[in-house]
Amino acid sequence: MTIKLTKLQFFLLLFVMQTGFVYTSFQTSIIEHGKRDATIQFILIALVFFLQFLFFEKMHKYFFLNNFTKAIYLLYWGFYIIAFVIYITYVLTTWAFPNTPTSVIISIFLFVCFYASVSRPETAVNIGVVLLPMLFLFIIFMMVAIPDLYVTNLLPFFYDRGETWWMGFLYSTTAFGGAEMYVMLRKYLLKNEKISISILSLYFTILTIFYLLSITFTLMFFALEEIRIISEPILYILHAVEVTFVKRLDLFFVYIWLSWSLITIINYVLVMRLVYFEKKRKSPVLQQFIFFAIVGITANYLGRFSVLDFIKDNIVYVNIIFTFLFPIVIIIINKIRGRTVSESHSSS
Repeated sequence: MTIKLTKLQFFLLLFVMQTGFVYTSFQTSIIEHGKRDATIQFILIALVFFLQFLFFEKMHKYFFLNNFTKAIYLLYWGFYIIAFVIYITYVLTTWAFPNTPTSVIISIFLFVCFYASVSRPETAVNIGVVLLPMLFLFIIFMMVAIPDLYVTNLLPFFYDRGETWWMGFLYSTTAFGGAEMYVMLRKYLLKNEKISISILSLYFTILTIFYLLSITFTLMFFALEEIRIISEPILYILHAVEVTFVKRLDLFFVYIWLSWSLITIINYVLVMRLVYFEKKRKSPVLQQFIFFAIVGITANYLGRFSVLDFIKDNIVYVNIIFTFLFPIVIIIINKIRGRTVSESHSSS
């Protein structure tokens, strides 16, 4: 199985996979640990990941997976999707469907993902386009909350340079989960498509501003003491905003985020298909059905608040390993051995 991507498709896939899993919740963990300096800490971490992307672009030809690293990443993405389905179920039962059994929500949600995943790869690649107008609407709706914001909440700066700064840096990396997808998908770019530093800078600027907007709005809307008990600050902000054209602005965004989440999982499964079905295998549809069945059963069994809290507190450490450290180690090892992606394909 293979695909060919234009630059626009490539960056759209990357944007969806980087934002879809965390956008409604990552602000809480960053601000809780980084306090009033969360925005500065986030910007500094964003610069680190931008340098990582520059490294990826320069060295992407040395990134390929052998059977062992393929298995490791497939397991990681599988557990990542399970964790996300647990979180999606929690959000939907809290905000939109409180009287619907979780098993029903999970079944319907994953059936849609399964149907899209067994379709042509181009479907998964292009489906993210439908998100663009929704995200513009979301930004406009966020601006409605401006009269309720307190700019002074962004002060003071640098009030604690000890553990607060270290933990703020650590949890700021949550926003850049999925960065490994850059080198995963880079080899599928059309040969005549080139990624310059200016294009990469533009993408990363848009991504950083998109994240930074939600962090600053959260900081200016809530007191620090409130952040600890607010798990989805963006939804709470939209819930508190009163507008005449929509009765519940937060519920409207929940439906936008639901579409966003569906497309994110579909895109992750697309990458898993590219890795797992790189060599032809029997019964691909059946194997994907089994995968979604395992995800659904596991998410339904583990769908408890204690499990969700454990995931929120610890997934950042897993992300750092597989998003930041592991890809760099793989590239360095292959660079030393002199092996490239093209050589790996010719030998497989």
